[in-house]
Amino acid sequence: MLRNMLDRMSSDDLTSAGQLIGKTAEFDSSIAGLTASTPAEWRWTFAGRPATVEAEILDSSGRVVASPRVAVDSSGTLRWDGVLPSGARAPEGAYSLKLVARTADGSELGSTLNSLGKVQEVVSREGELWAGLGGAALPLANLTRIAA
Repeated sequence: MLRNMLDRMSSDDLTSAGQLIGKTAEFDSSIAGLTASTPAEWRWTFAGRPATVEAEILDSSGRVVASPRVAVDSSGTLRWDGVLPSGARAPEGAYSLKLVARTADGSELGSTLNSLGKVQEVVSREGELWAGLGGAALPLANLTRIAA
């Protein structure tokens, strides 16, 4: 009986979450999806004004695949089209952004890092709802904003 109630609750939640499909969503995550038609996209805010900012994009195995230049500012965005330093295109999938911002005295600044993407599907995995975002899947529990 409890299993039936949980299954029904998950179905209702999944139906409600299905309304997100086609909308641009922002997640509390460093992971973004990359497809042939959709760049991986991130937005961040640092806890102060940095003197330097280093950025690295990592594939799902943790290997650095690109080191894009980003503006040295207290906040910013990055849209990565998947072009690698060699000029080849990275395969579709999930990529993460690693940012290190330092003040003039070398102290590391904290940051808030979010990924953005268009929701392509919503699925239930082990009782938790996940959004499919072009090569990446992120838990809806990490959803922070839906674009208007």
